[in-house]
Amino acid sequence: MQPLQGIRVLDLSRVLAGPYCTMVLGDLGADVIKVEPPEGDETRAWGPPFAEGESAYYLCVNRNKRGIVINLKSDEGKKVLRDLALQSDVLVENFRPGTLEKFGLDFETLHELNPKLIYCSITGFGQTGSMRDKPGYDFMIQALGGLMSITGEPEGEPMKTGVAVVDLFAGQNAVIAILAALQARTLSGQGQRIDISLFDSQLGWLANVASNYLISGNLPKRHGNAHANIVPYQSFQASDGWFAIAVGNDRQFARLCGVIGYSELEIDPRFLKNSDRVENREILIPLLVSIFKTASVSEWLKKLDEAEIPCGAINNFEQVFSMPNVKEREMLVTMNHPTIGELPLVGSPLKMSDTPVEYRLPPPLMGQHTEEVLKELGYAKLE
Repeated sequence: MQPLQGIRVLDLSRVLAGPYCTMVLGDLGADVIKVEPPEGDETRAWGPPFAEGESAYYLCVNRNKRGIVINLKSDEGKKVLRDLALQSDVLVENFRPGTLEKFGLDFETLHELNPKLIYCSITGFGQTGSMRDKPGYDFMIQALGGLMSITGEPEGEPMKTGVAVVDLFAGQNAVIAILAALQARTLSGQGQRIDISLFDSQLGWLANVASNYLISGNLPKRHGNAHANIVPYQSFQASDGWFAIAVGNDRQFARLCGVIGYSELEIDPRFLKNSDRVENREILIPLLVSIFKTASVSEWLKKLDEAEIPCGAINNFEQVFSMPNVKEREMLVTMNHPTIGELPLVGSPLKMSDTPVEYRLPPPLMGQHTEEVLKELGYAKLE
């Protein structure tokens, strides 16, 4: 058994936020039907790299789904999607606000026909507000939502993150809201509308940095790999490379002083408490920089680990996926794909004792399950 076994998800989304959401639901056992237009999900062309014509981008968020192709602009296509919606528990879409109303597939219309349907819309700026009609992509939301203003080196240009985190935040928020709505439905018997925006998700994840600004009124600065509120909490250069250290409390700082051979820093009034170290980072950090250059990364990590101080090498992807812990935690999985063969994918981070994630279906080929799904609906093959 899986947690969402028996739940059908109609996935009308494309690119990243929506497909990530529906992949998580599929990993948890939902029957996800991915609907693509005749031209396909845009990410099928987002490469290289490609594996037997399938883009790595598309493959990363589309496992555990059945794929069908439907022309939404045809009357027959609209009828098929409406019939699928009547047999679904959840619908996920990321069209511009108002688009699906033209096809009779908006929430109000479908709610009348299927009151139990949970209808999740993911857009750049939400279904309400003055920016609702503005298109939104992860990069521009990182810019508008303030994330780029706090990312990068202090004297460098504002930077986006290396992964499309806003899309992933929004997808994860959609999963949370859908699971909550499914629970609410068990109590009320009714589905509901879920309105997830990339912009809201970005703001929601500003967390402590937003709180710092709202409490103090001071604009946050870029700190590179350092932390605005914790010191030392950043990367350092050893004699042969870089590593990261995260001293989260005063006890860990005291142990760090012993590791580096400067026990007197532990009782130095400038560094006694974290707040002192934040105030005096311009004194402490240059001292640590000079000390850490005197030994190799492996030497420092060994000493820091022995002292139970959070630390880590700054790994590239080859090093990451070679770590024994990746295998031990099943974070690298392979699936048998119909054209690629053995397809490596990042595993699910959701570890559940009684209802574990299962990897049932590889990312579907374009329209791979169209005939199968139509047959289940009682249709002949569409032209």
